[in-house]
Amino acid sequence: MLAIISISIGILCLIFITWYFYFKKQNLINKKLINSDESLLTDPGLKIESVFQVPQGSIVYPYIVINEDTTRKL
Repeated sequence: MLAIISISIGILCLIFITWYFYFKKQNLINKKLINSDESLLTDPGLKIESVFQVPQGSIVYPYIVINEDTTRKL
């Protein structure tokens, strides 16, 4: 009986620790994105597929950058 309780507590602790570090990492990534931190490009724990820069306020769709200049009628 004691062994079952110990195993259950151990499993719950592993789940909590995994959950905690996952959300801590996500929070750190969000803060770095908000601050435009360039260390995201060299972080070994992240896979970077592509990086590009657009004007602030733009909406990025696959292969297209849409901002006021591209939608303004002449």
